[in-house]
Amino acid sequence: MPEKFVVNPDGIQRASVPLVALAERLGGAFQQAAARLAADGSKAWGNDKPGQRFASGYVPAAEDIIKAGSGVSEVLDTSAENLRSMAEVLARANEAAKSTTGRLNGRLGGTQGRGGGGGGGRGGRA
Repeated sequence: MPEKFVVNPDGIQRASVPLVALAERLGGAFQQAAARLAADGSKAWGNDKPGQRFASGYVPAAEDIIKAGSGVSEVLDTSAENLRSMAEVLARANEAAKSTTGRLNGRLGGTQGRGGGGGGGRGGRA
C-alpha cells in the first residue's frame, strides 16, 4: 500500500513567522554592531601603537563577523519567504486538485455506488 503524504499549508505558513522575527532581531543587532564599530569615539583601543596593533586584528575580525551575521539574517528571511511561497503553491495545488476531481465526478455522474473512487471533491490536503 502506498504511503500517505500529507501537507499542511497553514502549518507551513505559520512556521515562517518565527523565522521572520529572528531575521529581524539578528539583522538589527548586526546593524547596530556595524554602526557602533564605525561611530566616531567608539575606538576605545586608542590611536597609539598598541591601540593600532589591536585595531588591526580586531576591526577586520569584527567586520567579518558582522558580514556573516548579516548573511545569516538574510538566509533566515529568504527561508521564511520561501516557506510562505511554498504554502501558497501547495494550497493552490490542493484547490486545483479538488476542482478537477469535482469536475471529473460530475462528468462521471459521481462515484457513489460504483465501488471505487469514494470522494472526489471532498477536499483534503495536497
